[in-house]
Amino acid sequence: MFILGHLGVTLGIFFLASLAIPSLKRHLDYRFIALGALLPDLIDKTIGRILFEDVFASGRIFAHTLVFVIVVLVAGYIYFRQRGDSRIMLVAGASFLHLLEDRMWMTPQTLFWPVFGWEFAQGYSYGSFLDYFMNIVKHVYSPEFSFGLISEVIGLLVVLFLVYKHRK
Repeated sequence: MFILGHLGVTLGIFFLASLAIPSLKRHLDYRFIALGALLPDLIDKTIGRILFEDVFASGRIFAHTLVFVIVVLVAGYIYFRQRGDSRIMLVAGASFLHLLEDRMWMTPQTLFWPVFGWEFAQGYSYGSFLDYFMNIVKHVYSPEFSFGLISEVIGLLVVLFLVYKHRK
C-alpha cells in the first residue's frame, strides 16, 4: 500500500468500528489515527531507505514489527491510566492495521522480530530515496489495475468521504 491506501483504509476501519460501537466515537481522534496509519513507514523508510540504506535497504524494519506496536500500546495504556487520554492507543491500533495492510504475516522474520533472529531481511538498494520513491509511484500508479492502485483509489474515496462528512 501507499500513502492514500494506508490513510483511507485505516480511517475507514475506525469509522466503521465507531458505527458498530457508538461509545467508541467519543474516543476517536482522526489525526492520531492518521499518524498511526503512516507511522511505520515514516519511521522505517527514514531509517532503512534514507539514513541507513547501505545497512538495511528496506523500508520494513523496526516499526513493522509486533514489538513496535506492543511498545506503543503499552505506552498508550500507561498514558491512558494516568491522564484518561486514549490517543496514543489509537496510534498503536492504527499502526497495527498498517502491518495488516502491508501483509506483514508474509514476512514473519520482520513481523515477529526478534523471535527469528536480530537480522532483518535484506532489501533491494535503489541508489537514492528519490529513485525508490519513483519506482513505487511507477508500480502503484501504472495503467493496469494492481492491488496498490486499487487500495489508493479506495483510500482516496474514504478520505474524501470523511472530509466531507466532518465538514458538514
